[in-house]
Amino acid sequence: MGGLFAQCLLDGLLLTLCGVGFFGRKRGRWDLLLSLVYAVLCYVLRMYFCNSDNPMDYILLPVNHLLVVVLLLVPTMPVNSGWFRVGERTIFWGTMAQFALYLLLRESCLMLLAVMELKEIAAVYGARVLSMLLWVALASSGLFRWLRDRLAEGDIAVEAVSCATLLILLLLWQFQMGWNGLWLGAVALLAALLVLDGGLLLWEQRRIREQQRTRLLEQYLPMVEELVESVRARQHEFNNRMMAVSAAVSTADSLEDAQRAVTALTGGIALNRVDRELLKCDSKVISGMLFGKIKQAELRHIKVEIDLSGSFLRRSLPESDWVEIIGVLLDNALEASAPDDMIYLRSEDQDGALRFTVSNPCPPKSNTELAEMFRRGWSTKAEQGRGYGLFNVRQMVERRGGRLVVRNEDMDERNYLTIGAIIL
Repeated sequence: MGGLFAQCLLDGLLLTLCGVGFFGRKRGRWDLLLSLVYAVLCYVLRMYFCNSDNPMDYILLPVNHLLVVVLLLVPTMPVNSGWFRVGERTIFWGTMAQFALYLLLRESCLMLLAVMELKEIAAVYGARVLSMLLWVALASSGLFRWLRDRLAEGDIAVEAVSCATLLILLLLWQFQMGWNGLWLGAVALLAALLVLDGGLLLWEQRRIREQQRTRLLEQYLPMVEELVESVRARQHEFNNRMMAVSAAVSTADSLEDAQRAVTALTGGIALNRVDRELLKCDSKVISGMLFGKIKQAELRHIKVEIDLSGSFLRRSLPESDWVEIIGVLLDNALEASAPDDMIYLRSEDQDGALRFTVSNPCPPKSNTELAEMFRRGWSTKAEQGRGYGLFNVRQMVERRGGRLVVRNEDMDERNYLTIGAIIL
């Protein structure tokens, strides 16, 4: 009896850990109490609804029959709802993900134990303990935080992957071939699971990228159209001036008069440098975003000088990530600048990569301060919820194998802070 409740207690603890992974901990609540609730539920189902006393029949799940799995799933949902206090959709799919993770952890550890050919009693407790250690390793990687955010946002791919994972692992559990051959079938089904889940995630990632690009186009293309209209207006003015120049030259009494007329008529009609640089950019979305930011700077009497060369689109970083990085760096530079300050924005090819930097006037910072800027939650302002911009920039750059650029520079006889990235 003691061994039975110990197994149920370990099962309840792993179910709690899996639930916390997808729903998050609630401050002020003692999660061990939830473990006891799960343990009692597992104990009752195993005592009164299962027909086997062999502990090896419960090595993957706390119950030994598919119908009893339903009896375990159904009450778990209201327990999760009352404990974690999240939306109904999140509770449903989070519970599916909770059990899928439970089975995946247990199955992975069981395969390892099967290869080691441990005795039954060692496998019964070893699989449970190793599963919790594997959960700790996954939790330290930040994977659960990402999955929790996706579930809270109603990410269809993560929901589909959770459901597919649970169904395939239940199929493996239902048709297991016994302890000696279990790991062979597990390898085959887990391989199929990885292919299915990987395909779903790739499809969802592509769909999200398309949605991001559509959203960016809707947001920034009107600014590109404003830039184009500005250039067209200058072209129209240029054509009119050229006609006036032709008339002035043909009616001038002397060469000196013609030169004076040409000088007066051609003054101020050239395209300004900022517009020329924006038109050189190979991304209309980035051009539109930069045009809007420059207009914001003009309203605050801050000057922005840009020098764009190299391609943004033919890089490992998606266009939407470029927009976010550039937006964060420019917003930070604008916040740190005063009227009449100059901000420098540059991009250039460097050994097959694109180097992008933003420089703004700033008191010199130590190496420790420069490193702290990219820490989660770092901010020069006290408002709650700030301090994630540069942290997100670092995450995006490092995820694509790029390098950050951050240093003090002497420019215009004062110190400038230069922040940027080098992306292949």
